[in-house]
Order: sequence, then C-alpha cells, then structure tokens
Amino acid sequence: MSHTFYDGTIVVLQRILDTLSHILHQAEKASNASTLPAARLHEDMYPLTDQIRLVVQFTENLTAKVSGREPTTYEGSPLTFAEFHERIETVRKTLNKADKNYINENYDNAGPTKVAPTVSIDVTNAVYAHRIALPNIYFHLTTAYGILRKEGVPLGKIDYFTGFFPPGEAKGY
Repeated sequence: MSHTFYDGTIVVLQRILDTLSHILHQAEKASNASTLPAARLHEDMYPLTDQIRLVVQFTENLTAKVSGREPTTYEGSPLTFAEFHERIETVRKTLNKADKNYINENYDNAGPTKVAPTVSIDVTNAVYAHRIALPNIYFHLTTAYGILRKEGVPLGKIDYFTGFFPPGEAKGY
C-alpha cells in the first residue's frame, strides 16, 4: 500500500486533532484548569484559546482547499474546554467526509489561496499543505502543548505523540 496525498494531509490532520484533544482532556483535570484558556508562553504570544482557534481554522482551511471547496470560517476563539472540544469535533466531522479519491487526484491543482487577511497567492494543494498549512498547524499545536506544560499540566512527550502512534505502540517511547 502506497502513501498518498490524502494520507499526508487528511490522515495527518486527524492525528493532530487526536493529540490536541488528548492534551486538552489532560489539562481539564488540572487544579488550575479554569485559568488555562488565558495562559500564554510569553506576553507577546497568543493565549491557549487562540492556539486552539488557529489549529482548528488552519485544519479547516487545508481540508477545504484539498477538497475543492471554500473553507468555513469560525468566528472568535473558543473560550472554554467545552468550546475547544466542540470546535475540534466540528472539524473532525469535516475531515471524516473528505473524499479520498478527489484529494489524491487533485494534489497538484493550483489556484488562488488566501494566506493572510489581505493576501492571496496561487499555489498547488500540495504546496499549500506542506509549506504553509501543516507547518502552521504543528506550530500552534506545539505552542498549545508548551503553554500547558508551562502552566504545570503533567504532560510528557508521549502525550504529544498520542494521536500519531497506532494505539498501544507509543508505550515506553
């Protein structure tokens, strides 16, 4: 079985959301859980609420681009753990509906792609996925993880990799 563009985008995005959901569930158990949504790594960086917003929005944007549709734009940042999970599940449902054949056949389709509020560029689906969207998604996932660690949530490397390893294979990593 060969690795496809679908595997390198949709499946990866599903695993990213699995990890994000896992670390948020761990954070909810913390004694300081009520303060975590506003926590930041540094004063000039976005708080956890915006890290979640950006992971989810970039995931939606990438899914829409590779699926040949306009992305849904989610207004505002989720502010509570319940809202974090709700937004993650909304995008997870979209990922589950993505057409594998369409995505694999259209990896090299190029077209205008919004990369900033006032900037669009012509890029292929593959370039957008691997040079723009996925690096941003990993950055915001890692930053969310870092915020939670900084705030004392007992997370380790295995928690970050939870969504990426097949069940049961990450023990002892």
